Amino acid sequence: MDKKVLLTGVTGLIGKEIIEPLKNLGYKISALTIDENNPDNGVNWIKCNLFDEESVKKAFETVKPTHLMNFAWATTGDYLSSDINLEFIKAGINLLKYFKQNGGKRAVYVGTCFEYKFKDEPLKEYDTVNPQTLYATSKNALREIAESFCKTNQISFGYGRIFYVYGHGENEKRLTAHLIKTLQEDKEVTINCGRLIKDYMYTKDIAGGFAAFLDSNVEGIVNMATGKGISLRDYSTYIAKKLGKEKYLIIKEEDTNQPEIIVGDNTRLTKEVGYKIKYTFEQAINEILNY
Repeated sequence: MDKKVLLTGVTGLIGKEIIEPLKNLGYKISALTIDENNPDNGVNWIKCNLFDEESVKKAFETVKPTHLMNFAWATTGDYLSSDINLEFIKAGINLLKYFKQNGGKRAVYVGTCFEYKFKDEPLKEYDTVNPQTLYATSKNALREIAESFCKTNQISFGYGRIFYVYGHGENEKRLTAHLIKTLQEDKEVTINCGRLIKDYMYTKDIAGGFAAFLDSNVEGIVNMATGKGISLRDYSTYIAKKLGKEKYLIIKEEDTNQPEIIVGDNTRLTKEVGYKIKYTFEQAINEILNY
């Protein structure tokens, strides 16, 4: 049976990196898009507004995908509290509805580590959830609905929770892009809480992990994480050194209500899904700087 995947959110920071891994796994790729101009990269681009149910319905009837990978969500502006989160819940449900109607077999959706109740040790998939924003609450709510729907309709369902992200083409308000741009302009950058430890994963590894996850039969939640933490001090200092701009980097240790450590346990990803992380932090940063 041909493996036909329908993708959403493919022009995003992570979504754009999943095309090649899926091709390498033998998938015929279709992607929903609202953009007029899309790269000629072997993808079957389908003009479709995710919030227009009729166009979504037609897309599924045309492609009849065996697999569904849903990256689509708003992650800029006031996305943490925006009403748009509710629209993405509805859109995510509609995707599954038409996926089922057209014979779909396996779906993978994307979540966030901010669904968890944080603790000072690596977070496991069965740990307590405690989302604090509308964004994280909406993600988790869609997961619960999707899991129930897929179980009822004999669809295999996976859910990848992403931790911290860095990659090529980031929004300049995000840490990595902000550091690089500001330091290259010989301007000062201040890191207010250098001691905080985060689990940063390169977009190419996240995309590779999701491709392997989709292609597996592993169900339920899987952390998309490196399993290793790095302090904001070490993270920013490495970038500043690579650019030769250390004198513009200011690191403070202010009080904060942020968790001291946010790191994911990636045992399911590496052992069950079987994905081997390909990039070290240094290799990834060097690649970003070389673009």
